[in-house]
Amino acid sequence: MNRCLLFLFIFQAFTLKSSAQQEVVVLSAGLFQSHQRIFLAPLDGWIFKQGHDPNWANPDIDLSGWQTMNPTALNPEMEDEDGRIEGWFRINIRLNESLQNIPFYLSRSLWAATDIYLDGKLLHSFGDAGNPYAAFNPILKYPVPVDMVVGKEYLLAIHFVDYESTFTQREIRLTPHNLKPFLNLTGPDYVTWVTRDHKLTHIYVTLSLGVSFLLFFLYWFLVYLNPDQIIFRIIAWFTTVVLVGTVFIFGNTFIEISYSWEKIRFLLAVSFQAIMIIFSLFMLEWVLTRKISKMSWVILVAMLITNIVAHVFSISPPFGITFIVMLLYFGRKFYAHRGEIKGAIWAIVSAVVVATGATMVYITLHKYSLDLFHEYEKPLLSLTILSLPLFLLAYISVRFKETLMAMQTESKKLLRVTEEKREILANQNLLLESQIKERTRELSASLENLKSTQSQLIQSEKMASLGELTAGIAHEIQNPLNFVNNFSEVNLELLEEVRAEIILVKTQDIASQRDVTKSLESVKDIIDNIKENEEKIVHHGKRADSIVKGMLQHSRSSSGVKEPTDINALTDEYLRLAYHGLRAKDKSFNATMKTDYDPSSGKINIVPQEIGRVILNLITNAFYAVSTSTPRPSKEGETYVPTVTITTRRLLPSGAGQKVDQSVDVEISVRDNGSGIPEHLKDKIFQPFFTTKPTGQGTGLGLSLSYDIVKAHGGELKVESIPGEGSTFRILLPVE
Repeated sequence: MNRCLLFLFIFQAFTLKSSAQQEVVVLSAGLFQSHQRIFLAPLDGWIFKQGHDPNWANPDIDLSGWQTMNPTALNPEMEDEDGRIEGWFRINIRLNESLQNIPFYLSRSLWAATDIYLDGKLLHSFGDAGNPYAAFNPILKYPVPVDMVVGKEYLLAIHFVDYESTFTQREIRLTPHNLKPFLNLTGPDYVTWVTRDHKLTHIYVTLSLGVSFLLFFLYWFLVYLNPDQIIFRIIAWFTTVVLVGTVFIFGNTFIEISYSWEKIRFLLAVSFQAIMIIFSLFMLEWVLTRKISKMSWVILVAMLITNIVAHVFSISPPFGITFIVMLLYFGRKFYAHRGEIKGAIWAIVSAVVVATGATMVYITLHKYSLDLFHEYEKPLLSLTILSLPLFLLAYISVRFKETLMAMQTESKKLLRVTEEKREILANQNLLLESQIKERTRELSASLENLKSTQSQLIQSEKMASLGELTAGIAHEIQNPLNFVNNFSEVNLELLEEVRAEIILVKTQDIASQRDVTKSLESVKDIIDNIKENEEKIVHHGKRADSIVKGMLQHSRSSSGVKEPTDINALTDEYLRLAYHGLRAKDKSFNATMKTDYDPSSGKINIVPQEIGRVILNLITNAFYAVSTSTPRPSKEGETYVPTVTITTRRLLPSGAGQKVDQSVDVEISVRDNGSGIPEHLKDKIFQPFFTTKPTGQGTGLGLSLSYDIVKAHGGELKVESIPGEGSTFRILLPVE
């Protein structure tokens, strides 16, 4: 009996070995799937043995104990006490004539480590399958070329090692769904597709990160400028979430990370994707109801928890239910307030619809069509990330336009009311003038024969003429004059009281010394009051004097005389004037302004109106240069940003570390990153009537007049330019 069993065992082992050695899987062009790939993992013909022996790659080994199983059958239940899943796969393959003249490659997905052997020779190691173990990072990797001849039989052996834990996400678990594209034999079309996919990935990643970073600073700057606008604060926090989420979502495309960090990155990425969706609905709820309900916060927490559970434990129904509840809840909010949706609010509605739709398409493709998912993953992610911030930019633009239109409407109403009041005031003035003239005629008739009042009438006429000249400042000095008059009248009354007290003292009996002392104390108090009143009279008199001098100073025109001027303040004033002037003409114009003012520049003697004209001309030209330049990347992968830089500095004297002209002490520099000035035009730009602007947009006198003004101040106007990079104009002024 024992001999029979032994014989049967040997017969079965021999039969398994023979069949495993003789079975050959023929590969043909008909097995090619999308992008010229043959998925090797699902093929029949694989044999497997758990454990490890380096000799298992050799073609001539005993295959006793090997079982028929392809790589898609791997699962976490095969791990040992250390959590290590290890084994060997072998398959015999032959390429038929349909694959003639096609170069072949091996591509790998999944994070497991493998050693690939072809006819017993190590072809390539994906990761490190030894100790210490290092998982293979499949992100943005190119396939490995393999030299195979049509018609020849090959032995393909795989040493497989993987580690899994409870918190391994379903997207990288050992499941048939994930193991199907585990190992692929590919053609050149796949290499072309991989190259294109990597290029597009870098483009989408750079675009998403760049735009997110730019909008992050833009919206927080709006919060700084409008701290009372809660919606701006919500949008700013949303762009912060978008920026951080973008870093986590695309983090594995620009940094090589380990398997453990990939798990953490993945959980953070899917969590921030959920937060971005909820945050967009927060904004919609806020603009509709001016509050964020507790239910919204509950949905946010539920979405985060169910999202993590779905990706870690592959339990999707709770997330799907929460997602549907979220859509129903906010759909109900939308329907209840549909009548309030108008103007800028439509931008937020569109943002939510586009982002939510892109997310639903992303989830659907991931679940039902991995090929389409891998094809459109990056565009859909970029659309999900950037659609909301960009639509919010439209919302803010429309919001500002609505605010501006409301202000214009109010301004028109105010102007109309002002005109009506002015007309009423003019009619009242005519009536008053008519009454004054009537009263004057009556007084002239009644005092015609009184010669004693002749001088008063002449003086009255003089005062009337003076009143016409001083009508502009009458209102301003009326208030201090009232104080002067009031205190003068009070002083007259106090002087009368002093006089009465003095008379009383004189009539007092000498023996009544106490009454005399009391009267003298009263006189002293009255004199102190008179003194205080006189001080107030002087104060308000000086106040009236300062008002008159201020009005004269305000109305004083430039005389062309040099005066000490703060060069930093003057430069900054004309920078803002140039920028807002150009914005008033062209609403679409925008540029970054950078300033670096040297505090030691101090004040210099110049004619501020003339030097201001020079600064204004140079800054306006710089803005024109960056606005008409062809957009170009300033560095590889970056977007061109129109930039104008204004600097001032105090030049060091010769021998103090910098060799400069001793007659020049202050430099004003205006630099732009436009297209620059061609070399053959540099010598002509200061010539009168020379201009590169289109006909009707420039006279050609700006730089010529600026050059003459600077020369008249004893300074220099210089230009430096690099075609394609920008120009720098430098004003050099001496300190007298």
